Amino acid sequence: MPEHSVDVWQNGFDRSWTRIESIRMDTNPTYDAQRAYHHITQLAFPRLVGSAGEAKAQDYIVQQFSELGLDVTRDPFSFTKFPAEVLPRLLCGLFVPVVVSVPWLGEWFPIPICLVCLLSLSIALFFTQWQKRFEGLYDVGKRHHSENIVATNGRKPNDNTPALLFVAHYDSKSQVLPIAVRAVAYGIAIVGLTALTTIMVINVAILVWIPDYIVWGVAGTTTFCLLILQINFTQNRSPGSFDNASGVGVMLEVARVLIARGEKKSLTFLATGAEEYGMCGALRYVQKHADKYDPENTYAINLDGLGVGNGVNVVTSYGIPPVRTANVLADQFQASGESLGLHVSERYLPIGVGLDSIPIASHGFETVTLTAGDVGRVALKIHSKQDRCDLLNLDSLQQAGELIVGVSLHPETKR
Repeated sequence: MPEHSVDVWQNGFDRSWTRIESIRMDTNPTYDAQRAYHHITQLAFPRLVGSAGEAKAQDYIVQQFSELGLDVTRDPFSFTKFPAEVLPRLLCGLFVPVVVSVPWLGEWFPIPICLVCLLSLSIALFFTQWQKRFEGLYDVGKRHHSENIVATNGRKPNDNTPALLFVAHYDSKSQVLPIAVRAVAYGIAIVGLTALTTIMVINVAILVWIPDYIVWGVAGTTTFCLLILQINFTQNRSPGSFDNASGVGVMLEVARVLIARGEKKSLTFLATGAEEYGMCGALRYVQKHADKYDPENTYAINLDGLGVGNGVNVVTSYGIPPVRTANVLADQFQASGESLGLHVSERYLPIGVGLDSIPIASHGFETVTLTAGDVGRVALKIHSKQDRCDLLNLDSLQQAGELIVGVSLHPETKR
């Protein structure tokens, strides 16, 4: 990786703030990571839904889009925390007695315990995929409010050119467990439940019982992961520089570049609220506005966690079994990466991490999420007060921006 560091640039940036202000409206069509990083620094403060920080971030984003000459609207919505805060805890709590019953009762009551395990595993896997039929759960319980910020270039989608929808969430949160720990805990819990179900099926089918120490070991580890997930409470302590001021900063600079270049496609820039409570903003937007777009000719690019490591990951599938969200976009990002000499890797997220691309894809749109190529040590700082700007690297922000601009300027595409 080049030696260009954010710390060195930040000092220079502070001394040359006046110069940056004077060129804010510059129509230079070249993507500039320094501009993106400036936006990130202006958004790097705790901004959980309902906080003063959330309102401050909203005002800043509206101002930036307005200065670019885009048509800007504030699109309020309501949601509940039931799907993100209550339902996962209920399920984990219900799975604990099922897991413990295997070593305690499985050898003596194999058929009923086997059936309970199969049912529990089916439910767990079912909820790794987005279920449109359960979107009504976002109306269960106490109502909370946030807003999406929508900016467009005023061009209507048509059959001749693709419409591009850029998405980045602006809210942040902190939690007891770093996101990497949470994802691992969910993964171990799923693997453990699968293993215990397999043990019970073997016991019922061929009357063979796995040694007790193995069964107790699997059950104990699985139970520990299910219980630790119960304490993952949400707070408002994270500056959210990587997650996800970085995505918003890059989106704002991409918007500036595309406007400066006079891009003729229909462009929508969507800064979503309440992503950290279950992708609520993206869901409400697609529920309300999906009929404005042609699913066969609309491409959504979600930016979530950029600016560290080398290269860019393109998330194109999620859930168990995998649900694929993109084909054309995946090919375009690979081709753009090759032309720029950047390493672009496709990624699959099985469980434990939610992305705004998921509800959008569930409504029939081709969607990808761009993330940093090598998160490494940063993974343990996401959703914590350590998610600061000094984690980010200008070269990585530059790579991501150039890649996005390259795909955005691609000639008309049809699926």
